Amino acid sequence: MLIPIVGGLVLGPIVESLAPETRGAGVPEVIEAVVVREGNIRHRTTLLKMFSTLLSLGCGASVGREGPVVHIGSSVGSSLAQLLRMSPEWKRVFLACGASAGIAATFNAPMAGMLFAAEIILVDFQVNYLSQIAVSAVTATVVSHHFLGSFPAFNVPQFQLVSYWEIPLYLALGLLAGVLSILFIRTISKVEDLFDAATIPRWLRPAVGGVVVGGIALFCPHVLGVGYLAMNGVLDGQLLPVLMVTILLAKFIATSCSVGAGFSGGIFAPSLVMGGLLGGVFGSLLHTFAPESVASFPVYGLVGMAAMVSGTTLAPITAIFTIFELTYNFEIILPLMTSCIASLVVVQTFYGLSIYETRLVRKGVKIVRGRDVTLLRSLQVVDYMETDFEKICEGLSLGKLVEMAQESHYPHFVVVNRYDKMVGMVSMRDLKACLSEMGELCELVLASEIMTRNVLTITPEQNLETAFEIFEGKHISTLPVVDVNDPQQVVGILKKSTLIQAYNQNILKIGV
Repeated sequence: MLIPIVGGLVLGPIVESLAPETRGAGVPEVIEAVVVREGNIRHRTTLLKMFSTLLSLGCGASVGREGPVVHIGSSVGSSLAQLLRMSPEWKRVFLACGASAGIAATFNAPMAGMLFAAEIILVDFQVNYLSQIAVSAVTATVVSHHFLGSFPAFNVPQFQLVSYWEIPLYLALGLLAGVLSILFIRTISKVEDLFDAATIPRWLRPAVGGVVVGGIALFCPHVLGVGYLAMNGVLDGQLLPVLMVTILLAKFIATSCSVGAGFSGGIFAPSLVMGGLLGGVFGSLLHTFAPESVASFPVYGLVGMAAMVSGTTLAPITAIFTIFELTYNFEIILPLMTSCIASLVVVQTFYGLSIYETRLVRKGVKIVRGRDVTLLRSLQVVDYMETDFEKICEGLSLGKLVEMAQESHYPHFVVVNRYDKMVGMVSMRDLKACLSEMGELCELVLASEIMTRNVLTITPEQNLETAFEIFEGKHISTLPVVDVNDPQQVVGILKKSTLIQAYNQNILKIGV
């Protein structure tokens, strides 16, 4: 019981002081680097992530090793791309290559590694770069074969589809896996909320999580570490149903507390383990009532592994090929597809986010699927704003303003006070409306009386995705660009037409 606590006490201060991004699963941080930081990961992250993962797994935290392996591989790829001074697009590709290599070597599954990088890390499939990612995955697998041998990651039972009447049963297994996936994702978030509510310092949280894991391990040692021993017990058919239920509940709680407390480790492997246990329990019940009509429970455990991964990651293709590459049995494809899609539909319908997306959303990082969105995020307002614009004094009469508008090429005027600070905006629409109402009294009306006071603004440092979101659904064609430190100091304007033109030009440039 003391080992997880001591490990947490050592890990917490080191991670918090040197590299907070090495805390947790690793995969969300890699996705964040792709989406927000143009594929850049700090160089020292590699060594610190390796150390924190070894310490977490060594002390018995209930986490996986694939997340940190992905983080480490991605860090190497990102660092190499930065060293070679590559473009942001190629930094992301090198990062994805490192991620695919990590998964391929970990599970001895090159296709799963390639699809993991394309489906999860790059958010959407990037067909243009699949060949580079595939080469990376194959190379990593060859190296793994040379040093570790070409053995499957788990003990794989012989798959047999006894009857096509089993397909609805695999569908039911997928639905159960989807429900368990939602509970798992929500529980991790709830654990983090409890830590926040208790105001426990971040450096102390792994030790507190270690108390829970150590306490559970006294009664159920299978929860310690990755959990492959328990999963192999299911796949070998050696565990009784009662024991599988016990380990499943214990693993669920221990993993939620380990990840929520900030231990460095992945979520992919625990999802495999819990899915295998769920499938084993489900298959045991079926075999009890209809032993001649259904396959043995290890077979259901194998399919349950993929279904749980599909639900937690919302990456069904990766889940399907991870298990298929372990069996190389085409008969398993139909049950895998049925269970994985069922699990995916449940999570998408009743929750909507993967476990990785959930953790990013909680950090304030917005994930939107689509390569065009990634493109917009890489373009900054400062590169497309115009610094030539017209300002008018708030005390200017409407008559004078009309005369200026007749000579001006600008559809909007920035209204400033005597300190040259923006107090509002006047558009051509405002002028037309006032002229029709005021008539000859227009000389008595001031700009400050017709201007729009609550003006939407943007800063030079923000990206074009943010600008698109501001323009969307609003009848405006121009945004004032203000100083990030002074929201009343206008430094330029951004036109909607310029924004659309920039988007179209860059889309053509990258060949989307």
